[in-house]
Amino acid sequence: MLMNQRHTVQFQSGRQPTIKWRGKQWSLPEAGTLAAHEQMRGNFAAAADIFKLMLGLLPDSAELHNNRGTMLQLLNRYAEALACYDQAVAIKPDYAIGHFNRGYALNKLGRPEAALAGYDRAIALKPDLAGAHNNRGIILQGLRRYEDAVASYRQALVVNPGHAEAANNLGTALLNLGKLPEAEQMFRQALQLKADFPDPWYNLAGMRKYQEADNAEATSIRALLNKPGVSPGDTEYLNFALGKIYDDCGRFDEAFECYRLANQIRNASVAYDAAGTRKMTDGIMDVFSADFLAKRCAFASSSRAPVFIVGMPRSGTTLFDSILSNHRDIASAGEISTMGDLAAHLGEFTGGGEAYPAAVRQINQAVAGRLINDYEKRLRRDVGPGAPQVIDKNPLNFRHIGLITRLFPGARIIHCLRNPMDTCLSNYFQRFPLNLDYCFDLRNIGHFYGEYARLMAHWRKIPTLKLIEVSYEEVVSNTEPTVRRILDFLELDWDERCLAPHLNPHPVETASLWQVRQPIYGHALERWRHYEKHLGPLREMLAAAGVI
Repeated sequence: MLMNQRHTVQFQSGRQPTIKWRGKQWSLPEAGTLAAHEQMRGNFAAAADIFKLMLGLLPDSAELHNNRGTMLQLLNRYAEALACYDQAVAIKPDYAIGHFNRGYALNKLGRPEAALAGYDRAIALKPDLAGAHNNRGIILQGLRRYEDAVASYRQALVVNPGHAEAANNLGTALLNLGKLPEAEQMFRQALQLKADFPDPWYNLAGMRKYQEADNAEATSIRALLNKPGVSPGDTEYLNFALGKIYDDCGRFDEAFECYRLANQIRNASVAYDAAGTRKMTDGIMDVFSADFLAKRCAFASSSRAPVFIVGMPRSGTTLFDSILSNHRDIASAGEISTMGDLAAHLGEFTGGGEAYPAAVRQINQAVAGRLINDYEKRLRRDVGPGAPQVIDKNPLNFRHIGLITRLFPGARIIHCLRNPMDTCLSNYFQRFPLNLDYCFDLRNIGHFYGEYARLMAHWRKIPTLKLIEVSYEEVVSNTEPTVRRILDFLELDWDERCLAPHLNPHPVETASLWQVRQPIYGHALERWRHYEKHLGPLREMLAAAGVI
């Protein structure tokens, strides 16, 4: 949510100053109208340029700096937008909207704590700014401060009872906390406020297993999809929701068609780079050879606290996390991106001009200290110093097992396996974020899975890795012996609570947040067979990779 202001100016007698835009002179009031028109047409770059010209004449206008910032922000140029907002609040320190927008840009730049301070300042200046309370809640939710997020969303609704987005967001935070009836109530409240809002329909569909496809939710979703002028974004959200309902009810052909339409829209926003993915796999295998990893890094951490749960997304990583973090000696940091972020910036840290993975060879004591420090700080951020072992359950850390072992040779790695067809189908049926760009096309999913399998085969050949492999099917069909085997690997005593992951009180924030609140079940096994006739491209890619 952004806020900009229509700029109006009054002048004393005499000739009004003008700007020149596209060969024509415009007075400042006319220029403000022109900028607003360009914004409404979606020409945000043009609007930003007009505001810049106006600032040449009115450099002390906080509103103009703010308005230019909103245009740059709509262009995803967040650093430039932040500079505009900084200028706006420097000129006008009590400018609530400037502080609000500044918080938004800071969050987009990966500075959530600073963003919170921006929203807090905006709220202090304008307590009835519902958007600031809502956006503050979003940041708190991202920081896993769920109770605080709930409080912020509730305050947004106190200030503005008609704020449908805050009601929906409150529902998601309550869902994270396992408060399902309250979450459902908020999703329904959001729909009472905004009946064509797709997010609550999607959230409601994911909250339960349906028995009958002609239920109220499905009927409403179909009606929305049949309305003229539904945006592509709303269409894909609604199709993901309807596909889930049809899948629950055994109407598999209709379910697949919904998922196909949703993924077709989503895939148009990404460009999966198969060659780049293969090149990255080759690079990792080349750098992290058995010989390289056999030589202990002199700067490595002695900590045995980190436990990494890796694998393909939708392979059971959330289930294993909930099982193990119910143990008295294990906490969970959740699905954090820290190891991948450190790898992505490793070339900057080493300063040697090479990117990851080649930059690993240039890690010195100072760089290693920074990596270990940054990682441990994030791992412990939400769980504190007390837990002997802490889980990082980002499945894509399978790419970083070599870096993990280099920095934390005492860390344990649990690799989750699941039937490849079930895993890939589940990826296709999940509305993953766009950075998982392989997920929206069956051939791309098959290719990515093949590269994952190739890399895991490489890791298996390295005897120094502290790695155990456990299958989803095994834990479902033979739970206690499987869990005992994992705990033996972690050198931990038995804890009966590990058999009741659905009673685990810790918040859940991933795609499996509803399923993991249920007792361990096996109805997802061999799910792919219901869709076999639709999965030719996927089977072809997996067969080419030697996976099936």
